Amino acid sequence: MTNDPAVNQQASGVLRADLGEAVGDFCRELIARLHLSLHAEVREQGRTVWVNLSGPDRPILLSNTAAVLNSVEYVVNKAFRTGKEEKIATIVFDSDHYRQYREAELKLLAQIASQKVIAQGRPLNLQPMTPRERRIVHLALASIEGVRSQSDGEGDHRSITIYPAD
Repeated sequence: MTNDPAVNQQASGVLRADLGEAVGDFCRELIARLHLSLHAEVREQGRTVWVNLSGPDRPILLSNTAAVLNSVEYVVNKAFRTGKEEKIATIVFDSDHYRQYREAELKLLAQIASQKVIAQGRPLNLQPMTPRERRIVHLALASIEGVRSQSDGEGDHRSITIYPAD
């Protein structure tokens, strides 16, 4: 993908000491090749690398519930082979605190939906969500008395159904 052998070496799984810098180089090259006007700011915290993308093309990243942001995050995590056995556990992409606002929105959704389920006494199916978003909703619902939740569906159509507690 890039002419920089150090970045290619990192992406192929040979780990460098400055992983955050390698992730940043890779992201900047990816942004350039996608012809997006974005700036990548990278920081490391433990085994997590955080990448914040900002700039004029930010709306492209965040349209359709951040489909492009999530896709870029997935591709970069695959390129760097993140996981339990690797030096980088995960690479998290954000765009000017979008993830924080989305988390608050999902918690509010869980609260409002649970109130509706309790009041009506019947299940409610939420829209399809990413695994990360479903986890946030399940955790929020776990602390609410009177409801239980379950993920249903396959792939991109996987969603949460909220049930009245038994």
